[in-house]
Amino acid sequence: MTRNSAFLALGFGAFLAISEVMRNWGNWQAWPFWLADFIAAGALVWGGLRTFSRGSSHLLSAAWGFTGGIFWISSFSHAEALSQGAAYTYASGPVPQSMLTLIIGGMHLAAIAGLMMSPSRRPIQELRSRP
Repeated sequence: MTRNSAFLALGFGAFLAISEVMRNWGNWQAWPFWLADFIAAGALVWGGLRTFSRGSSHLLSAAWGFTGGIFWISSFSHAEALSQGAAYTYASGPVPQSMLTLIIGGMHLAAIAGLMMSPSRRPIQELRSRP
């Protein structure tokens, strides 16, 4: 399951970085919002690659936890704005607000799934014996 989480992290991180640029191109929102997404994307790619190269999933789990937190805020703030009939403050780009909210909600669920799959199942003795 950890390998599946690492594969998901690589695809998710690449998609997040590319879609963030596409969404904001020409009309960048406040820097803390897009910077957090790029940190999440970079951490997921780094955690996925490190899991494959070293077999350690600690960084991968941390990256999924960070990403899940970001998407928690984003998905529920977008959903609340839609339910109140208001446009989300930082909604921009080529994707309509309702579709964007659905995509962000799906990515939030993927982040939760990635986090649940990320812990290593190796025995404690094997983890302790590593230098």
